Amino acid sequence: MNRYAFVNLSGRPSVFKVVETDQGVPDIDPNGPWGVWVDITGNTDVQEGWHADLINDVWTFTPLTEQEALDKARGRMQELLEKAGRWLMFNPLQYKADIGVASTAEQTLLVAFKEYCIAVSEVINQSGYPRTINWPVAPF
Repeated sequence: MNRYAFVNLSGRPSVFKVVETDQGVPDIDPNGPWGVWVDITGNTDVQEGWHADLINDVWTFTPLTEQEALDKARGRMQELLEKAGRWLMFNPLQYKADIGVASTAEQTLLVAFKEYCIAVSEVINQSGYPRTINWPVAPF
C-alpha cells in the first residue's frame, strides 16, 4: 500500500490531501488546488493541513501549532457557514415555511439545513478539536 500527500503550492505549502492506494500516484484534479503529489509511503504521521517544506530536494512535514490549528478550524467554520448562508439566500426555504407555502420536501430540507448549521457550529465540542474534526456534510 502506497501513501501520498498532495501538497498545495498556493501560498504556504501545506498538505491538502492524504491518500493510501495500491495504484500509482493519483491524478491531480484540474479544478482543485495547484500542487504536487509526494510519496510518503512509510510515514504514517503526516496529516492533512500540515506544513510542507522542500529542503535540498527532500520534503519535510511539520504539524500545525495549536494556534494555527485553531485559526484553521475557525476559518473553515466561517467558510462553511458563509457558504450555507449564500445557499439559503437563493433558496428562501424559511420564508416559504413562514408563509405556509413550503412543500414537505422543502420543509425537510430546511430542517436538514438548520441541523447542518448547528453541527458546523458545534464542531468545537468534538474531542479532537481543533486538530481532528469530523466536518458535517452539507445537505445542499
